[in-house]
Amino acid sequence: MFKQKFYLVIFGVYLLFSTALMATGVWPSFVVYLNLGLMLAAVILFDSEYALYSVILSLPFYVDIPAPKYDTVSAWRIVFLFIFIVFAIRNRGKVLNFFSGMFRRKSDAVGEARGEKIKFFPWDKYLLGFALAALLSLSVAKFKFAGLKELLFAVNIYLIYIVAVNVIRSREQILRGIAVVFSSLAAIVLLGFVQFAFSIFTNFFYFWQYWAIMIARLYYGSFFADTSLYSNSWIAFSPTGQQSLRMFSVLPDSHSFAVLAMFSIPYAIALLYFAKQKWQKILLWIFIILAVWAIILSGTRGVWVGLAAPAILAVIFYFSRFVRRSGTGTKKLLGKIALPILFFLIILAASPLIQKAIFSGRNYGNYIQRARSVYNLDDESNALRISIWKKTAVFIARHPLLGAGYGNFITTLGNSGKSYSGAAQKRSQAFNLPQKYISAHNLYLQVLAETGILGFVFFTWFLIKMFWWFWKHFRNFASREAENFDGYAPFAIGVGLYFTALFAYMLVDTTLMNDRVLIYFFLSLALAAASQEFAAS
Repeated sequence: MFKQKFYLVIFGVYLLFSTALMATGVWPSFVVYLNLGLMLAAVILFDSEYALYSVILSLPFYVDIPAPKYDTVSAWRIVFLFIFIVFAIRNRGKVLNFFSGMFRRKSDAVGEARGEKIKFFPWDKYLLGFALAALLSLSVAKFKFAGLKELLFAVNIYLIYIVAVNVIRSREQILRGIAVVFSSLAAIVLLGFVQFAFSIFTNFFYFWQYWAIMIARLYYGSFFADTSLYSNSWIAFSPTGQQSLRMFSVLPDSHSFAVLAMFSIPYAIALLYFAKQKWQKILLWIFIILAVWAIILSGTRGVWVGLAAPAILAVIFYFSRFVRRSGTGTKKLLGKIALPILFFLIILAASPLIQKAIFSGRNYGNYIQRARSVYNLDDESNALRISIWKKTAVFIARHPLLGAGYGNFITTLGNSGKSYSGAAQKRSQAFNLPQKYISAHNLYLQVLAETGILGFVFFTWFLIKMFWWFWKHFRNFASREAENFDGYAPFAIGVGLYFTALFAYMLVDTTLMNDRVLIYFFLSLALAAASQEFAAS
């Protein structure tokens, strides 16, 4: 195991430096193929657990694989499919038992000793229902092939969730999994500060052009890079027209970066309980402050407002009857979960002074002004959201049953043309973006618009089942909590509470469908579900 851990660290360091050298033009682009080969080799050479860790550790460094017919084929798509195939081969007995169990009658199972099967959680059947509803919606879709590609994209991500749920099963594996995912998220957050510093100490125009041509092209392909040259979310504007530079790391936009920075917080909180050395705890608290600062520097107002959800719930739980009857550990845990949000409010309040120190000599608006614009209906961003919500609602009223078809939101915009590529590349004057990048700016409306009532019902039941599971296990933990407990319960509870911020934010955006966000969401869900089985045990 020591050797595997050592080689995993070497693997991660190599990916960091090789990606950096490609991004700066020192190494040629064909190194992308060498790195992909190394990633696939790691899946074979490591055992199942460390193969999964190699895939997770690579998340900040998956770049675009140049393909003649496709503008963007990220390396993670190939690696995820490959590790799932390897996992299925290594665990073919479990896979066969799962499928045989599906077709076995209950009467035949009486008295039968069944073998171990592939594991799923209660909410997974609703995800399957949603996938089937999405597939059914394609029967009415204008661009069926484009919709099918979007569905396969989501299924491709779900594969890593299946592997994680079935590979990470013991207490030690869960702890290692938490540490690896945290390392991956921390790398993205820290790279955000590198990107932010780079933008501060260089001419902004040159930074913008360089980042679009070199970094964006490396990670997301030519079409996104060309779009970023004239339109992106890298700059925020205050109501006075002043600019606020955003932090977005190696992600395509600041919104997905803010969500990943938020995701990193419950991981850091859980590791505080596992940390044995004082210096480890100090570093984790420093990172939590940096993650909170990153959320502010992203300029993503929806995430800022969404953070009210876990804060309010933590306060309600703190004063609830069943928590008052439990030990002090539950109260301390809720305090730790809410403390980063207090840091957020303090840093946001101090942001004008911080920005003045950072941007001395430059004319940048402050984040307080941007926060105030949340409720300003005359704000251009807010006005565009309201406009598209109205248009989407009208479309839903006209097509309630199956919607436009999964992945076909583009047809709700009108003037979609005969070919998907033509419609996708057509620039919207209102958003100054190609239509392929325009969404309903509300995940729930988008689900309704694309998959109709049937898809929306399955998606809603998935959320209800998931959050009910988190609530049930939190109450169970609080009712039997002891003074001294490890980090499994804090991790599961923290993930559940910060998920409320994510889905509150989804009222004004669809960032969950960003590939990195969806990947980390499923990984966090898998680890939280596994952790809860060992919480306070």
